[in-house]
Amino acid sequence: MEKASSSSIHPSSMETKAAEATGNRFYEIFEPYCKWNTHEAQDILEVHLKGFRKEQLKVQTNNKGILKIHGERPLDATKWSRFQKELKLDKNCNPNDIRAKFSRDILSITIPKKPKEEANRSIHKDGHESTSSEDKKKKRGRVWGVRISKRRMAKVAVVIVAVVVVVAIGTQIARLVRGHRHTLEEAPTKDSSFMG
Repeated sequence: MEKASSSSIHPSSMETKAAEATGNRFYEIFEPYCKWNTHEAQDILEVHLKGFRKEQLKVQTNNKGILKIHGERPLDATKWSRFQKELKLDKNCNPNDIRAKFSRDILSITIPKKPKEEANRSIHKDGHESTSSEDKKKKRGRVWGVRISKRRMAKVAVVIVAVVVVVAIGTQIARLVRGHRHTLEEAPTKDSSFMG
């Protein structure tokens, strides 16, 4: 959900978008003015609905994490005003604990957040629950997906460093030997300097 603390989602209140005919009724579709109030434990969405009554409104959530807000009311014998909003809920909210209250032309929808510890929990393949900090500890003890104790991991690191050092020393010795051969081949021998 996009949220801005105490700011409006739509700049104009009760703006008419379109009118459509259905049977004997004409519907004027509008986008209500909405305002988010963000708090640590919950978010509150205020939807301004001047002229509506509680029984003309409907607030629902589905199992896909969508919050649906719908309402319609008569303006005269054949003309009705209607709106519909759908919002994607954050994963850290409790959809079953969402509450709505309509008072003084404002629909207040309270969306409680999960406690931080509960939001960080994950379910593993073997069915047990653990927090993300436990997951991080377990990942630290893995090399290429294989679980290794910290002591064993330290030994493996020492062996890897030793191999790198031996290869580096061997390469250096090979360069020195190759360089020494070239020096011997190019150097004049004692016999050849006296000849001639």
